[in-house]
Amino acid sequence: MNGVRLLACAAALAALSAPLPAQQITFRAGVETVAVYATVRDRDHRLVTGLTKDAFEVLDEGKRTAITVFSSEPQPLSVAIMLDMSGSMSGTFDQLRRSVLAFVNALRPEDRARIGTFGTEIAVGANLTNDRAELLRVLKEEIWSGGGSPGWQAIGEAMASLSAESGRHVVLTLTDGEFTSHGLAGWIGDRRTIEAQAARQDAAVYAIGFEGYKLSRDIVTLSDITGGSHFEVPTGSNLAATFAQVAEELRHQYLIGFSPAQSDGKAHKVEVRMTDGRLKVQARRSYIAGTER
Repeated sequence: MNGVRLLACAAALAALSAPLPAQQITFRAGVETVAVYATVRDRDHRLVTGLTKDAFEVLDEGKRTAITVFSSEPQPLSVAIMLDMSGSMSGTFDQLRRSVLAFVNALRPEDRARIGTFGTEIAVGANLTNDRAELLRVLKEEIWSGGGSPGWQAIGEAMASLSAESGRHVVLTLTDGEFTSHGLAGWIGDRRTIEAQAARQDAAVYAIGFEGYKLSRDIVTLSDITGGSHFEVPTGSNLAATFAQVAEELRHQYLIGFSPAQSDGKAHKVEVRMTDGRLKVQARRSYIAGTER
């Protein structure tokens, strides 16, 4: 009997000490919480994981505010991958497919993605899915080159396609040149309207410059202020590794939530700081009060 009791106690202790499964944060109904997703790196640009809430400070319009929600667990992603298919991209399809698949294969079961293109037209994939076979089919059958680079309008359309989704909104765009200023007739979107849309929707923009093309200052700024990242891939470098790097970063972000001082429907500045000055954080820099999920 004593042996049975000891076994039962051991089993109970093992259950208590077992790690809890990752959970999506649920915000309380009726309480507005601004969600900020933060990426932390050290001086050698390596991702820093395992931090606690005390490692962060949040300033709402310059005033320090309490962190009411905090998690280091990966949060579900909704990702729109927008590929620049301007005429100069012809001949790169095989490399492009392999590279995008590296990103798709790094997604977790709870993450979903859709693939879109911009060039002669803007097309956003109809299915937001974690079905890798379906995403591969899109890559094989629904991308072709031609036209210019109406990237601003494409990013706006990609954000709109995610607007009804819960969880983290991410637009990942690949381009081999600057976005055309005039865009496509009948499509809405320029740098300023896209910045406002990103703040309103809490969408992060990640940008990759392909084959040695330098990203424009406007694209880099958009990535910075939305809490995303930007990468420039030298000619002949491993593009798939860059896509995998983006996926790795998204898996190791911190979710930080706070209650805003006002709910006036206006844009407000938010700043995330590290208590350890040796660490660098990237996070969104603005939000629209009264519109947060």
